[in-house]
Amino acid sequence: HVPLINVRPVSHDTKVYTFGLPPRVSLSLPVCACILLQGYDANGQPVVRPYTPISSNHVTGQFDLLVKHYDKGVVSQWLASQTAGTLVAFKHIPFNIKAQYPFTGRTKLNMICGGTGVTPMYQALLELASNPSDALDVTCLIGNKAVTDILLREELEAIVKQSNGRIKVVHVIGDRPDQPPIPGWGGEVGWVDEAKIQKYCFKPDPDVLTLVCGVPPLYHLLCGPRTDPQVKEGTVLHRLGYTDDMVSKM
Repeated sequence: HVPLINVRPVSHDTKVYTFGLPPRVSLSLPVCACILLQGYDANGQPVVRPYTPISSNHVTGQFDLLVKHYDKGVVSQWLASQTAGTLVAFKHIPFNIKAQYPFTGRTKLNMICGGTGVTPMYQALLELASNPSDALDVTCLIGNKAVTDILLREELEAIVKQSNGRIKVVHVIGDRPDQPPIPGWGGEVGWVDEAKIQKYCFKPDPDVLTLVCGVPPLYHLLCGPRTDPQVKEGTVLHRLGYTDDMVSKM
């Protein structure tokens, strides 16, 4: 159990929660790994959900979680009702360690995500940008329903500038596949789909790794359920030629 020490709103439905750790102690998680947070439902029964910290392992004495609040999200709604000082239970399990930095044997990374699925990608990007000897090229394709839903936008822009051209981030905005133009938005619109993956992502190759993270419909469309390590036949990534060893479901 660790204490909640600060809450900072970052959008209309998303907040950054800061939790305390002992002085000079880091969370020391494998990069991209998530942790399980225990909340409670309306009947007081424990409910567990995974979250990926957005603070790096270089941070000590605390760590940050980016949490989107859903109307039917039991844990996110419980967390939103808590105040500073509340003790919150966390646990880390081996299942939640997926593809790991430094992604040995790969020279290119595709990151495809939606909403708060950006958090494990952000963890990896922090390491990629801060390591001067890292030579991986990265394309990060991020889908959101509205421009105001884009999370960690300024932080991602800073990483892109720091990367000297190695890291590219593409935002896709829309709540339907045939999204009409959005006033004031000059970027991609619609959904993260086959055409956009073909346009921006690195092609299937043994030295390419594609990370996927988002809500269940995103997994089902792109590669099949998160719990199934295989790329499901008929999904977008399967049709494009990405094989099981080229895809990691975060």
